[in-house]
Amino acid sequence: MYLVVGANGFLGSYMLKNIIKKTQDDIIAVARNIEMVTNNPRIKWISCDISDKIQVDMLREKVEAFSDIKVICLAAYHNPDLVEKNPEFAWNINVTSLSYFINTLNNVKCLFYPSTDSVYGNSIDGYRFKENDTLNPVNEYGKQKCAAESIVMWHGYNVVRYPFLIATSLSPVKRHFYDAIVEHLQGGQKMEMFTDSFRSSMSFDTGASLLIELMENYSEDIPKVLNICGDDDLSKYDIGLMIAEKLGVDSKLVVPISTASSDGIFVAKRAQSTLMDNSKVKEVLGIKEIKLVL
Repeated sequence: MYLVVGANGFLGSYMLKNIIKKTQDDIIAVARNIEMVTNNPRIKWISCDISDKIQVDMLREKVEAFSDIKVICLAAYHNPDLVEKNPEFAWNINVTSLSYFINTLNNVKCLFYPSTDSVYGNSIDGYRFKENDTLNPVNEYGKQKCAAESIVMWHGYNVVRYPFLIATSLSPVKRHFYDAIVEHLQGGQKMEMFTDSFRSSMSFDTGASLLIELMENYSEDIPKVLNICGDDDLSKYDIGLMIAEKLGVDSKLVVPISTASSDGIFVAKRAQSTLMDNSKVKEVLGIKEIKLVL
């Protein structure tokens, strides 16, 4: 049995897809709003606000009959700009509520907490961060994810750190950045994208697929922190060109811009580049490469 908390988000939707595809397990899918969600006989949807202790207690009562539950905890206040504006509200969700939720769990086989490359800070001269490197986040969001990781690992559970993830949204009510790019390019509209900020990007589907493989082959020997990311150092401009090629549209519609022109766009400070080393997860899973597939 899988328990996926935050199951109706961009990554959560791909987690459900890959659990259905790769396993025989049923799924308890948890989200605050379960209107217009994925319908599948193997998925039982439960509405729960992770910041409401009464609702979390009720969720525990519903799942405590199951043994060896595999948990993916995705519920979080993600947007760095909103976290910067509302740090106390974000802390309650990202740290306090996470701690209470984990403390309620019983009969857990494994729990994985998807974190972010934002915990590392700036990558200098193309350095790719390794899991044991010192964390030096540049904004409040990254700091809160560091705190959340500590809680998860203190309980003996696992953390995976993701880069910038991109793909079409599987949600009928939420559009991803990828969908906006496609809409602009197919409509003949230009799309400005940064050329000088690099991430070890990959698709939502690949990120979800690799995590489910880890969970299906779980053992205590799996490192408590793993970077799950792509092999290539990609700017958003690079990704824009890849999307243009896939769509068969003029690449000149993807307009290169510098992060120096981003003043006023973001509230929270962003790291220039947050590259990650993925050699450890490839060794664990016995794979040779991880590429961005759009």
